[in-house]
Amino acid sequence: MRIRGSRVAVVGGSIAGCATAVALARAGCEVTVLERSRGGLRDRGAGITLPASLYGELLDAGYLDSGMRVLERPELIWLTRAERSAEGRVVGRQPYPSIMASWALVWRGLRGQVPDRDYHEGAVVTGVRQQDDGVGLWINDRPAGTYDAVVGADGYRSTVRPVVAPEAAVRYAGYAVWRGDYPADRGADGPQSPLLDDFVAVGFHGGHAVFYRIPDAGTGGFRQNWALYGSVPDDLYPAGAAPVPRGRVTETTATYLDELITRELPPVWAEAVRRTERHELSINPMYDTTVSRYTKGALLLAGDAGAIARPHTGAGAVKAIQDACSLERACQEHKTWAEALAAFDTARCGAGNTLTELGKHLGRMRIADSPDWSTLTPADFDAWLHANTHGWRSAYDPT
Repeated sequence: MRIRGSRVAVVGGSIAGCATAVALARAGCEVTVLERSRGGLRDRGAGITLPASLYGELLDAGYLDSGMRVLERPELIWLTRAERSAEGRVVGRQPYPSIMASWALVWRGLRGQVPDRDYHEGAVVTGVRQQDDGVGLWINDRPAGTYDAVVGADGYRSTVRPVVAPEAAVRYAGYAVWRGDYPADRGADGPQSPLLDDFVAVGFHGGHAVFYRIPDAGTGGFRQNWALYGSVPDDLYPAGAAPVPRGRVTETTATYLDELITRELPPVWAEAVRRTERHELSINPMYDTTVSRYTKGALLLAGDAGAIARPHTGAGAVKAIQDACSLERACQEHKTWAEALAAFDTARCGAGNTLTELGKHLGRMRIADSPDWSTLTPADFDAWLHANTHGWRSAYDPT
């Protein structure tokens, strides 16, 4: 089956799905994007980081909007609680050239390249079956036609992954990331720190929190973004270890978070979290998944439908866009799906699984086996940081 002129369905319309749709359209495919939600992706305000080393490459490739507002930070400043300081004690500085961006702005830039006629909301793919004449899909439990190829870009709960790599298991890592963001000028009359303008991590026993500002997707201003990695008691998950989206965090759960930050964070940073209103909070469990393959027949995986890496790697959105870039390159270099998908699998399966292992390693170093931050000296920090990064290569490493 030749690539140009073929009909392709992309299951999932998030960053991975839209980026893949852009790649396939450039390859001359007729693309249909099937997104399960209805308008739920438009106003996500959460922050993401992009490696500065890849930012220009993704701009040049047309997957990022050159007019998108971002902030750039050269390092990650690590702090810990200190008895006589509301701000905390600086333990060390990690060179970490990063671009701070809004998830919503990245998605909007990609979504704007997908024609509305090709993007279908409320389309829940409930079945995927390889057939002699292509791939059959069922949407909302009804037959929805046959496609020459199908991309699974439908996240950690992927419907496509079990067909491509049935052995792949999504495993809960035992902790989660609490997230929140709000207008940066909220609470400006309260405790402040000049470091609120920087990229900061606050370490504590069994976890850490990161803080950085991002452009506001709606107002043209800025938002204070934070993410706290740490424990979530099982009884705070409404339905087992599954994400708790914005608007679903209960008062009991918010009270637990407040007790956690009061106990573990310096007052300035605890207050920075406390300014988040309950409807702006969310919880995302940490999962790990490796896969034996990224393609099977006329099916392929992209983003978190493939290997899942914990956010410690800072690679979620970038990995999804890199999958799309790799697919576009494979389609340019080969004329048939069999050749292109073989090249795509070679390029992305190992890369995805390596990121998964890096995320597990960083989770051990920063959560399960976190250091005694209260006694850490600069020399201790340097040794700990070396143990975090030794033997691993990250796009955030300074060039």
